[in-house]
Amino acid sequence: MMKGHNRPPFRPKIPGTDLASPDLPTALIYRPARSSHTSAPIRRQHWILEFEPARAPAIEPLMGWTATEDPYRPIRLTFPDLDSAIAFAERNDWQYIVRHEPDKRRSVPPRRFWWETVPTSKGADAPGAHRIETGHRPSSRQRLHRGIDAASVRDLSAELATAADPVCEASAESFPASDPPAWIGATVYGSGRR
Repeated sequence: MMKGHNRPPFRPKIPGTDLASPDLPTALIYRPARSSHTSAPIRRQHWILEFEPARAPAIEPLMGWTATEDPYRPIRLTFPDLDSAIAFAERNDWQYIVRHEPDKRRSVPPRRFWWETVPTSKGADAPGAHRIETGHRPSSRQRLHRGIDAASVRDLSAELATAADPVCEASAESFPASDPPAWIGATVYGSGRR
């Protein structure tokens, strides 16, 4: 917002002096943004007055620091309200722009707990709900059947149930564990040494 009466016919004063200057940049009046390190609600009560950058910042090649030759860039004034910031700018004959940010109000109140949003009724017992008649639905012409019922399929579960356990079939002479090759089916070649 720029007020129409903010165009003085004489030169503005250099900040901190009574000297006039033709090349004084425009002052910006705004509220500071919320810190990026917090998610708390915005509680900004003060207004900031700064000058627009008159010169581009220079980057120091070795360390990468940013520096500026703009003498008005480090000036940052804080005011308790917008009217006092505007009055100060007009008293010094500065041109200024006021940046208003739109009100970001939530249309829906925030939910505090998850159970505040859980519906109290479900399905046919919900208020105003009515049952959907299912009636008779035409069935598919294809019949569902188990894959094991097909003629060319062998039922392995029945074969496994009747198969004998090799441990149970081991003879009593093959035990104890001092002679394991007899009951595990391993063959030992020649016992003689060469």
